[in-house]
Amino acid sequence: MKTSKTTSPFRKTAACPASATLLSFGCQNLPVEIAISVKEHLRDCDFCCAELRLLAHHQYTTIKYTAPEIPMNLRILAESILNRG
Repeated sequence: MKTSKTTSPFRKTAACPASATLLSFGCQNLPVEIAISVKEHLRDCDFCCAELRLLAHHQYTTIKYTAPEIPMNLRILAESILNRG
């Protein structure tokens, strides 16, 4: 006797949380209501469970990067070239 089991495709759907949300969930940086919702989603979604395990290898960071200042000699050269004409 065969049992019929419907399988869902292994892919992210519109119902899946964003990767950033899963990363925050793994780092326990979500409000309680959202964390509960993600936890409930993970019970039924193999794709998000796999993605969460993958994201566990990445660190959550809030570091803001800024561009370094242009050295003064390079700035003077660039401005002189741009002001020609």
